[in-house]
This record gives sequence, C-alpha cells and structure tokens, in this order.
Amino acid sequence: MQYSNQKTTLEFITSNRPSIRQDQPRTPAEMRLGPNAILVRPLGPGIEREEAAAIVGLVATEFRDRKTPPKRLLVDLSTVSVPSSMAIGLLLELARVAEEQGSVPHLYAPRKMLEVLRMLQLDGRYTMVVSERRLAELLR
Repeated sequence: MQYSNQKTTLEFITSNRPSIRQDQPRTPAEMRLGPNAILVRPLGPGIEREEAAAIVGLVATEFRDRKTPPKRLLVDLSTVSVPSSMAIGLLLELARVAEEQGSVPHLYAPRKMLEVLRMLQLDGRYTMVVSERRLAELLR
C-alpha cells in the first residue's frame, strides 16, 4: 500500500508473516561426474514429485551432453529417509534412462529402502553398492 504526500511516498507493509526470500531455487540433488560415471544424490529426507522430475531432467541432460555415455549411473539414496512412491518412481525412471543409454545403474541406499525394493521385487533393476567407499571407487 502506498500513500503519497506531495514530495514523499510512504510504503507500508501490512503482513505480520516473516518474508522468506529465495533468490535461487533449491537444487534437488547433488551430482558428481566421473570419466565413466554419473553420481546423483537426492538431498532428501523425502522426494517430492517436482524434485523427482528435476532429478531425472538433470541426469538425462548430463547423458545427452556427453559425447559418449558413461558406463555407470550411480544413485546414492543415503540422505533419503522416507521410502515414498516418488522415491520408487524416481529409481524406476533413472534405471530406464541409464539403460536406454547403455549404462549400468547402481544403487546405494539405506536398509529400509532396500527392504521396500526387495518387497516390490524391484531390486533387480540396479546393481547394489554395499558401501560409500565402493561408491566413490565406481565414480572414478
């Protein structure tokens, strides 16, 4: 709201809520690139629909921008604590993208997520990675 008084303009803010200003949107995942691999780590703790779509878009763009596709797509779900349907959908879509490019999808995930994948019989889509150290080795 603005009030004008000949030479001066006064501006009043009528909201009691604090203003949260985000100049840049939050990145949904961390990506690390190796010569023969792409590592993607969603930031968690959960994965929403928009985040899943953005992550798939980031990975697909990285595959498209490379002259030769990497041998491996490494998915690290260590920061995701909620095994939601969006997380499962993200895993299925990332596996599809990797396989279309001739890359082998690998997964490092918490035990809870692995149990859900086994129960849904989806654990066969990925090569399971047993430790963060092994994940780092695969990125090289």
